[in-house]
Amino acid sequence: MATTYVLDTSAIIYGFNPQLVDGDHYITPLVESELFGRKTRTITDLYLSSGRLKIRSPADKYRTIVKSRAGSSGDLSVLSETDLEVAALALQLAEEGSPPIVVSDDYSLQNLCRMLGIEFKPMMTKGISQEFWWFLFCPACGATYEHSIKATECQVCGHQLRRKVYSKKNIPTESGSRKQ
Repeated sequence: MATTYVLDTSAIIYGFNPQLVDGDHYITPLVESELFGRKTRTITDLYLSSGRLKIRSPADKYRTIVKSRAGSSGDLSVLSETDLEVAALALQLAEEGSPPIVVSDDYSLQNLCRMLGIEFKPMMTKGISQEFWWFLFCPACGATYEHSIKATECQVCGHQLRRKVYSKKNIPTESGSRKQ
């Protein structure tokens, strides 16, 4: 069975080449929309026209699951819609019987993939070595917020919210969720 890859925008920008890596390669519509630089657009169009890269949108069911999981870990406030779409497609492919590897240097996306049981591989960074759960707090007035909201400003004083780790655990590198 061929390996399946779901590529984040950073994977294409940092040079992941679907023509050199055996397997099925996917990007989402939002990833494609972020590849607007002349060089990355030309390369992406080449991969798409050769059939080595495909664009696929995840079903709404998987978007909902991923947003819920990102909310429970506290990553929702820092994940972009593109990140959520990448994770949703990876989850959908896994449930369809093609467990993918998400290629991304985004630590929050890696954290979410880990919690969803999806393998990931960084391009230019070492990748995460710990799983994190976060909460939001206001450094000015001390108010705390549910980790599942996507707020950026304190509802009490208007200050910029920050994230803080409330729990973490080490990721065993031999577990298969962070193969490199």
